[in-house]
Amino acid sequence: MFALAAGKAHTGAALDNPVLTTEGRVTLIDGLLASAVLVGLVLNALAGWWRADPLAGYVLVYYAVREVHEIFFGEH
Repeated sequence: MFALAAGKAHTGAALDNPVLTTEGRVTLIDGLLASAVLVGLVLNALAGWWRADPLAGYVLVYYAVREVHEIFFGEH
């Protein structure tokens, strides 16, 4: 996913296409969120650290709240 994000961002910049550049950023964020969930699940399953799974959920909640704030208040 990270290679795809880099490819989209690079191609978007080369074509001067803001939509593709933004799509690269979104794909990067998706990869980071998926990685947070994966780390939480792996720590829970292998190390028995049950707190890691809810902490990964809080990463998702933080990002969602930040995005909602940006949508409603227009801050970047």
